[in-house]
Amino acid sequence: MKSKITQLIEKLCADKHTGSTHCDVTSSSIKTVNTPIPTELFHELEAISSEYNRDIHCLAGDLLALALEEAIENIPREEKFHLEEVRRLHEIEEVELHNRQCQFNAGGS
Repeated sequence: MKSKITQLIEKLCADKHTGSTHCDVTSSSIKTVNTPIPTELFHELEAISSEYNRDIHCLAGDLLALALEEAIENIPREEKFHLEEVRRLHEIEEVELHNRQCQFNAGGS
């Protein structure tokens, strides 16, 4: 069975001269990440995005998402249980922060 990254590359090659250069970067189901990568890999990413007419940020996001999915699949089962609890706590913190930011003070102070 082909890896998801191999499937993505094959799709890029097949759709080389079609498809949109942009992707969803604004919906609530998307988070952006600013992350360092080695310069050599950045230049490779730049070349791939240019050749296959894809937005560089979208392509990087697609590749990172697939790599993360694979990494998560390979985390030992016992560790996954712990990480699920850590994730749940982060999600609770995010909701609490959102609720605090949405509070309205009718008193004007």
